[in-house]
Amino acid sequence: MKVILIICRILVGSLFIVSGLIKSNDVLGFVYKLEEYFEPGALNLEWLVPYALPLAIFIVIGEVLLGVALLVGALPKLTSVLTLVIMLFFTWLTFYTDNCDPNGVVMVENAAGVMEEIPNQCVLECGCFGNAIPLTPKESFYKDVILLIFVIPIVLGALFGRITLNTSKEAMFIYTFSILITALFSMMMLDWMFPTLFTALCLLIASFIQRRVEGKKKEYLMALGVLVVAGIFQYSTLYHLPMKDYRPYAVGESVRQNMKDADALNDELEPGQEPYTAPQYATEYTFVNIKTKQDTVVLSSDWLQIYNEDWFKNNYEIKEGGYDGAEVKVADGYDPRIKDFEVMSYDGDDYTYEIVDYPGYTFLHISNTLGKAHTCPQESLTALAKEAEANGHQFFALTNASYDEAEDYRRKHEAAYPFLVCDQTELKIVVRSNPGLVLLHDGVVVEKWAASDIPAFSDLNELMK
Repeated sequence: MKVILIICRILVGSLFIVSGLIKSNDVLGFVYKLEEYFEPGALNLEWLVPYALPLAIFIVIGEVLLGVALLVGALPKLTSVLTLVIMLFFTWLTFYTDNCDPNGVVMVENAAGVMEEIPNQCVLECGCFGNAIPLTPKESFYKDVILLIFVIPIVLGALFGRITLNTSKEAMFIYTFSILITALFSMMMLDWMFPTLFTALCLLIASFIQRRVEGKKKEYLMALGVLVVAGIFQYSTLYHLPMKDYRPYAVGESVRQNMKDADALNDELEPGQEPYTAPQYATEYTFVNIKTKQDTVVLSSDWLQIYNEDWFKNNYEIKEGGYDGAEVKVADGYDPRIKDFEVMSYDGDDYTYEIVDYPGYTFLHISNTLGKAHTCPQESLTALAKEAEANGHQFFALTNASYDEAEDYRRKHEAAYPFLVCDQTELKIVVRSNPGLVLLHDGVVVEKWAASDIPAFSDLNELMK
């Protein structure tokens, strides 16, 4: 029983630390995911949207604290119960996400207090590991069920007094295997070894306090030490940018290349290379049985084969609106990593390829919500734009603001460079800052900066050689 208990603590504790750290690394991405769940067509918790950021920070740091507590054996009853509650909630949430019907509807109360029917807003990914390990809702649900099985022995062990603060021997064994598992996970799944260092640092801080402090408050001081470490990391990634970027706009990524579909990539293949296959989709058609009046869903790809069959024509007729069904994937294939990067001028001119195909340097001032952007960096952006354009480089602002809003902003802040329109969700993916700055060269991301780090043009000599 003791061996099983230790194994469960190592696995659950290590995974909690890594999961919390990954979301903490890109906490704004986690905020956007929470906001999806708060939508009226999802959980209908719009009143929580203003609190999404503090709630996200509370969750991710809480995961880290619980993970460390499980490994060191601190506050076992409280820790195990909280872990169980969290796992039960996330298991329910991933079950709900997996079973969400994208063609279904939900009744919600509108601003006038009247109940109305709106389409379901299904969340496609739970965000458990952010963009580092995209999981489908079904994969997330299975993961949570398995993890929940490992949590049960921990709860039972804590309630029966089988878990206490580690002895030196227990600490050596548990910490060694936790760091080893974290290192393997970081290397094989994350391509980022920092989670291993972070786990080791948290365990080191907790162990140091455990050895140096006596009394009833020892375990709370251990938690405080880990909280300081996690808080510093969270402040750094929130005030600047994520330490590790897993998105298709990360430094070193080619935006142009990531936009290409299977056909475009096949045109570039060398002789002998395996061709790319695009995903295949079909539309769900709904027919009604003439005799039984029961609905039958037929994929458009199958309907082409059966619509002339006598058994089908004699027994089924199309239901009203039956051709307007959902589009479903029937075969996997290569999907472009970037699908929605389309940049337009307010006159309707397409600037997308002028940006991604430009052979020189292009600066992009990104603001996903212009009205809520920090204005302090604007003076630095305006000065940078003047010098960049004077040296023959492109400089644009990408936002989803209306023409009037963009013009008012430009005049107020004397921003002389062009403002262009891009999808708001895509801008949130490009850079986790509002505003942010991106430097491209020949369509490749050279560097990105948060609002707090906008450089002067003179600081870019080494970068733009």
